[in-house]
Amino acid sequence: MNLTDRVDLHCHTYFSDGELSPQAVAEEAKRVGLRAVAITDHDTMEGLSELTPVPGLEIVPGIERKAEWGGDEIHILGYDCDWEILRRSPSLERDRNERNEALIEKLRSDGIDVSMEELMSLKKGIVGRPHIALLLVRKGYFSTVSEAFDAWLGNGRPYYVPITRRTVPEVAEELRRAGGKIVLAHPLQYEFSEGYRLEELVELCAGSGFHGMEVFYSNYTEAQSASLGKLAERFDLCPTAGSDFHGSRRPDRVVGGASGPYALLEALRAKERP
Repeated sequence: MNLTDRVDLHCHTYFSDGELSPQAVAEEAKRVGLRAVAITDHDTMEGLSELTPVPGLEIVPGIERKAEWGGDEIHILGYDCDWEILRRSPSLERDRNERNEALIEKLRSDGIDVSMEELMSLKKGIVGRPHIALLLVRKGYFSTVSEAFDAWLGNGRPYYVPITRRTVPEVAEELRRAGGKIVLAHPLQYEFSEGYRLEELVELCAGSGFHGMEVFYSNYTEAQSASLGKLAERFDLCPTAGSDFHGSRRPDRVVGGASGPYALLEALRAKERP
């Protein structure tokens, strides 16, 4: 694979729910020939502090946030944010930590041998349900993370605890205050992603100051990306490209597996919103 002059703007590391270190993701991006790669961990940019320069590769600082819209969970990417500003957002880690504590307490009340201390020892960055699932696997309750989600932790399962979500405009405003470029992630991954509801979401994003929309994504067909491109153009959003790489847990998503020309990143950075 040779991806010279191309970018992958959506990759996760072990600072959130990815498998590899930030340095390993960067080295893989270099190996496949990318010009730039974005590290977009959930709710944190701490992983960037671990990176050392990789000659010939640009590291794009990013973050992925979650918001609520009409009862659905929406994912939002922010690029080139000032982490020192963003990390002071009161909702950034507080809501996730409160959910972790409630979920652990719910498990413990039923005699399941887990603790917050054990959970926090698993990760350097933001901790969430995937890490609780991993803890349950390590303690012998399940064989795989997927089994833990299917039986106990997934939406509608006995130990599911909802997390407080901000609205799409609220998350966009937090990213805007930190100087970020704001992008709607994987628009076809939502359950409503056909027809007018998708258009309603994209219209809301454009009206909330978003700069772009992820048009090229792992496993999207050419026809799907072409349709998304037209939708992005209609609402004056820059198209972006990202694999949503996590590691072996999602083998269909590889670094550079969904990429676009470097010009996409340049256009996104140049985009201005009122």
